[in-house]
Amino acid sequence: MTFLNSRVIRLAVASILGGLLIGLVGGAFRYCLILSDNWRTQMIAWAHHWPYFAWMLPVIVGAGGAYLARLLVVKFAPTAEGSGVQRVEAMFSGEVQPASMSIIPVKFFGGLLAMGSGLALGREGPTVQMGASFGGLVSRFLLKHDEDRRIVDAASAGGGLAVAFNAPIGGSIFVFEELTSNFTPWLLVSTLAAATVAVWLMRIMLGNTLSFVVPQVIPTWVWSKWPFLALGALLGVTGAIYNATIMGLLRAGDKISRISSLQRAAIIGAVVGLVAWFVPGMVGGGDSLTQAILSNRFEVGSLVVIVLVRFLIGQLSYVVGAPGGLFAPLVLLGAASGALFAEVVNHLARGAHLDPVACAIVGMGALFTASVRAPLTGIVLAVEMTGRADLTLGLLCASLMAMLVAMLLQSEPIYESLKRRMLSQPTASRPNIGAALKAPN
Repeated sequence: MTFLNSRVIRLAVASILGGLLIGLVGGAFRYCLILSDNWRTQMIAWAHHWPYFAWMLPVIVGAGGAYLARLLVVKFAPTAEGSGVQRVEAMFSGEVQPASMSIIPVKFFGGLLAMGSGLALGREGPTVQMGASFGGLVSRFLLKHDEDRRIVDAASAGGGLAVAFNAPIGGSIFVFEELTSNFTPWLLVSTLAAATVAVWLMRIMLGNTLSFVVPQVIPTWVWSKWPFLALGALLGVTGAIYNATIMGLLRAGDKISRISSLQRAAIIGAVVGLVAWFVPGMVGGGDSLTQAILSNRFEVGSLVVIVLVRFLIGQLSYVVGAPGGLFAPLVLLGAASGALFAEVVNHLARGAHLDPVACAIVGMGALFTASVRAPLTGIVLAVEMTGRADLTLGLLCASLMAMLVAMLLQSEPIYESLKRRMLSQPTASRPNIGAALKAPN
């Protein structure tokens, strides 16, 4: 009985159960998103047979999907708004109470409506917050101490990120570096248990394949030295602008009282639907577009359009307040920016021979670092999603430079800004329990 009642065993068992739940639900969520993306693409292709009036179809679908996704949040679970990562962070530190279980269906179906209709959001937002909720459900019955419950919540949230990107190591590091800013044996055991089981179950459902198939990159002396540092500096500036723009749009939306959040969601959804009519691959989570970039299919002009359009609709999509994350849009924007950087340098300096694919992969990690300020998570996610461990030195160089530049520009990490905004709102539900946690006896 002493063995079964030991703290580490109780934490491991609770985390395994939390990982099983988010692995099952997160895998189903990913599968449904694949189906919805295929359906949207087929719908737009069919609509192009009647271009004079059928262009309204993706506009109506975009407006309706965004409206319904926002409606689910407003009516049933206001704490399901946006990414949810900032709420999980605040929950671990004791700044907010755990969300109710209603957040799980709202995140699942709201996320499907939002991303399925075309909003440029990431699937990791719903899976992270659903994972934390599953952890809370399990720990409520198996654990006595509040700290242990928060550990399992955070570990299951990491399992959610691992499921979203098929990246168990990245999901684990995300817990230590971003969610909790903590590293203890208890948290380590719980996180590894949840991430391992969650990804194992997801791979049974969807298969064990990399997120992106990347051709072999041939290293040259040129891109192995200074270009990654220059790319990191540029993406440090880009990340600072990205964060400032999101927060500026959110503040502007808070001040506009003439239209409701539901009306705003419908308007933005309609705009995204109109973009989908002209370039169907530009909307949604963006995995297919990222894969095309990593397959080196685009020239300079197309990459410029991708960067500008995705920057705009990514910001607008998050302002809707529907369930959806920031990671996947950052991955796409970073890949496009990195490939564009390589193409421009090759055009200006004919002997440079930068590989656009290598720069795209490095750009994924560097922009993530500039925005989120979690370099290890960004680097490991880029490696696990692409299988390109040979680019770790380039990722380190670019991520270091991106982080330095963002800090020099006094750009606050995006989730710190979002958490502060969340805590200032009435729905924050902050308990007076303090932020300090102490290990139980």
